[in-house]
Order: sequence, then structure tokens, then C-alpha cells
Amino acid sequence: MKLTFLGTGAADWDINAYVPGAFHRRFSSALINDDLLIDPGPHIFHFCEQNGTPDLLDGVRNIIVTHSHGDHFTPETVARLCVGKDCTVWADPACKRKLIRVLGEEIAEKINFVETRRNRDYEIGGYKVTSLRSNHATEDPDEDTRLYLIEENGRILYYGCDSSWIPTVSWNVIREKPVNAMVLELTCGETATYDWRIFEHNTPEMLEIMLTMFRKYNLFAPDVKYYVSHLARTLHTDHEGLVKYLEPMNVTPAYDGLTIEI
Repeated sequence: MKLTFLGTGAADWDINAYVPGAFHRRFSSALINDDLLIDPGPHIFHFCEQNGTPDLLDGVRNIIVTHSHGDHFTPETVARLCVGKDCTVWADPACKRKLIRVLGEEIAEKINFVETRRNRDYEIGGYKVTSLRSNHATEDPDEDTRLYLIEENGRILYYGCDSSWIPTVSWNVIREKPVNAMVLELTCGETATYDWRIFEHNTPEMLEIMLTMFRKYNLFAPDVKYYVSHLARTLHTDHEGLVKYLEPMNVTPAYDGLTIEI
């Protein structure tokens, strides 16, 4: 299983400030192999254009969504990927409501949409996808925001952006899995220790506590690797500084364009 980070930033990154050749993070999104997209945000086509891969998303057949915030779920992006194409969105019903609200019912009905529930397994393409509750909230009080376990050929990815810690009901599922790669969120950085955002985002202190516990109990697969994404522009130093900061924890900070084999 291959994972390509199309974006690794939190919502405070400004695409209008993008300068070719300069370091920049787009809103967080990722592509599994070439057919499963996580979070159809507003910057994924910009990634393709600037990296000389305009057809990168042509093979996307399924989309899973963590939540309906605009930096993760953009109706116009969904329409471009799905209308008139063999592409299905798997998400909380709140995302369908947003599609209708933004695009209008006529266009929204042209999008294949499967309403998913938390703590359920789904066969999506060639993947087993487990939809789990995250510790995050949106303006829609009825929305269940999500974390994901994605399995292909016995290899398992955990993807958990925009969620502080891991809710108990989700942890009870994750802890039993031989996860091979974990993508944890780290919205808050070295400049935001003990930050007020701890109720829905991770800080370095929280990350270190989780990693220490994972390793203490020898959880997950023997070859498990750890990554962080969803990094706020205003709460971190530069990428090189983050690499050095996380090196003692044996954690890799993702960047736009990073591709890993799981």
C-alpha cells in the first residue's frame, strides 16, 4: 500500500501565499495508491498542477472523509472528481447535507454517496476501511467526525488528522490491530506547548505521551512507523526544525509530496 501526502497543513496555511520552490503546506489530504482519496479539500488539484502530475487523481474511485470542515471537504472538489464519473464518496451524512447546501440538490444527486457510521467496517474498492470516532467537532451538531483504519493485503494504516488523543471507543478497536503505519495529527508545535487547542488537537507533549505508551506495551506491528501531519503554520518552526525536534521520538513529519510504502 502506498500513501502520498497531497497536503500536510492545518487551516491557517494560505494557498495565495504559495511561491514555487519555497516550502509550503496545503490543507491536509492523502492518496492511497492511485484510487482511494482521504479528504477532498480545496488544494489537491493545485498539488497536481504544481508537481507536473495533472492526471494523478484520474484513477480515484472512492473518497473517504474525516469531517466536513472546509479545509478537508470541499463540495466543488467532490463535484469535479465525481460528477459523471465512477467515483463514490463514503462519509458521515453531514457531508451529504453540505453537498446539497453548496452545490444544490440537482448536482448533489449526481454524486454517488454512501452514508457511513462510526465503528463500522466497510469494503471500499480493494480495501477494508474501519470508520472510527475522532475527538473533533464541526458546526453540524449531528456530525460524527472520523478517524480511519485502512487495510490492504494484510497491511494496516491508521490515519487520524484533526483529533486530539484518541477517543476510548476508537482506541479499543485500534489497540487490537497490528498497525504498520500511524499518521497522527500535530496541529500544535514547539511554539505552542500546553496550548488551549488540546481539546481537539495534539501538542508535542501529548504526542510524546502517546508514543511512550504505544512502545511501553509493544502495540501494533513490529515494523510500525510513525508520522505526523496537519501542521499549523503559526504554531511550528520551519520543517527542518521540526525534523530535528521529532528525531528523538523516531517520528517523521510529513510534507507535501512525501510518499511512503506501508
